[in-house]
Parts: sequence; C-alpha cells; structure tokens
Amino acid sequence: MVFLGDGAVWVWKLARINFPNAVCILDYYHACEHLSLLSAALYGEGSKLAKRRFRQWRKALLNDNITQVIDQAKTDLPTQTQPRNLAKKQIAYFERNRARMLYQTFRQAGYFIGSGVVEAGCKTVVGQRLKQSGMLWSRQGAGHLLTVRCALLSRWFDDFWKHHSRAAQQMAFAA
Repeated sequence: MVFLGDGAVWVWKLARINFPNAVCILDYYHACEHLSLLSAALYGEGSKLAKRRFRQWRKALLNDNITQVIDQAKTDLPTQTQPRNLAKKQIAYFERNRARMLYQTFRQAGYFIGSGVVEAGCKTVVGQRLKQSGMLWSRQGAGHLLTVRCALLSRWFDDFWKHHSRAAQQMAFAA
C-alpha cells in the first residue's frame, strides 16, 4: 500500500494512524514547488542561479539525493533575515520529509511518485458519475453508488455481485 501526500504534518499523521504499513511518499510535484521556493529564497526569485539550482535539485531528487540538496541549501543560506528565514522553512520541510523522497527507489519498486494518477482516478470514478448537472446524492446513496462503480471500473463486479448476493441470502435466511 502506498500513501501519497503533500507534506503537511496532519497528512502523515492520518497515514500513520489509518495505514500504518503503507509506504509514504511525498508527492514529487509538491516537492518541486518547495524546491522552487527554496531556490528563490536562496538565490533570488527568477535569477539564473535560482533556475539552475532548481533544475539540478529536481534531478537530485529523482536520484535519491535529497541530502545533497539540504546540504547545499544550508551552505548557501543568505545573511539577510527574511530570505534566510524563508530558506530555513523550506529546508525544514525537506528534512521532515527526507524518508518520503526516495523517488528513484520508489519508481524502481513500481510506485507512483505523483498524485496525478489518484486525482485522475477520483475524477473518473467520482466526478463523472456523481457530479453531473442536476444530481443530488445523500451520503449513503453516493457511497452505495461508488461501491458499485469501483467494482465495475476495476473489473471486480462479478466477484462483488456474488459476495453481495450471498450476503443478502444469508440475511434473508437469518430473518
């Protein structure tokens, strides 16, 4: 099981409580957003050096080299208070999420490192069926519909229906 998150502390707490055995991965695109903020704080927003470092660091992340990024950023901390504080905030983000940023390792294991696939799945499963114009669903009704839709889209419908039918028969006999 893989749990993709954006790096927020509450997200990892949710993963730890509900999916204790999951492999936790920081969404690569969120990591890149923070790399952009870090390079801007260190070298000046839009500067050639900031752009170059961003490209280098993005590649470093894909090669499991987050430690290299953190070490370089700490070495290059500016002396001015505001950019220094902004950079330190981003460095702390990367330090907190270091173990969740082993992108080369994760990809070699066949895991997705971005949440785009999950978001597209939500759009397909939920959006295309529950969010059409004029549709209103109760929470219970939406839950039932999504259960059937997931079974259909994952090609597990036959197994789902057999299990559902057996459970309904057992309930009828028990009554």
